Parts: sequence; C-alpha cells; structure tokens
Amino acid sequence: MYNESTNACGTMDGRLPGKCASMVFPYVPMQTNNPQVYEQTEGLENGTLFPGLNLPFQKEIKARLNCNNAPLCELMALDFAVVELGLYLDTHKEDQEAFALYQKYVALYHEGKAKYEKLYGPLTQTTAAQSSSYNWLENPWPWDYVGGTK
Repeated sequence: MYNESTNACGTMDGRLPGKCASMVFPYVPMQTNNPQVYEQTEGLENGTLFPGLNLPFQKEIKARLNCNNAPLCELMALDFAVVELGLYLDTHKEDQEAFALYQKYVALYHEGKAKYEKLYGPLTQTTAAQSSSYNWLENPWPWDYVGGTK
C-alpha cells in the first residue's frame, strides 16, 4: 500500500498519481477450433475477423472507416482477413476449415490485386518493380480513386 512518509508504493502495487492501485490483469479471450467468422468486409469494419474477439473500442474504428473506393476497400478487407486467419492458424494449425478459408481468401486477394493494378496501377512499391519503368510515384494514388473510378 501507499506509504505517505516515503511517498511510494509497495513493489506489488501499481502507481497512480498520489495513490497506489492494484495491477490490472487483462482478459484475453481464448479461441476454440472452428470459431464463427465475419465476412472479410465486416471483419475489417469490426477490427477482427472473429466475433468473439470484437471489443467495444472497435466501434470507434468502424465509425472512422470511410471507404469510398469499393475495389480498394475489398482488397483491404481481403488482406485483413488473410492476416487475421494467418494469426489464428498460428495457434490452431489443425483447423482445416479455417485453412481452407485462408486459402480461398489468399487466392481472391491475389486475383483482385492483379485486376486492380491492371486498371489503376501498382498498389505497392514492390509491384512497381515488375513494370518496365518505375511508376510508383505516378498520380493518382490508389486511394485517390473514388468509387473505383478516376
């Protein structure tokens, strides 16, 4: 507890201005095999692909997500889903249903990215390296398109 004469907290107590407080133990939800999943766009909006991990602060992220470029938003959602499923598979490698969904989303992402870049140009610097000239800095940038149009 707090000792007024030394103005200090004990080693097992957290310190707040002028007082001591117990350290907080965070709640970390554990995922089971075959969890329910959002569609990739809803997952991006919620900040997680898994409804069981949807935390209240994610509402703020959802409110700030302004995605007026539908093709780019779909790619962002697919990329997000691929990363989320990859993290899930790191701890649930035997979940064949999740792995099949992961494979599907990876294929959709690569297909969508190729189509997008054919229409609008490179999304990343590494893609620009595959062109005959360095076209990364050419305008408009991918996020400058509104509704998928120039």
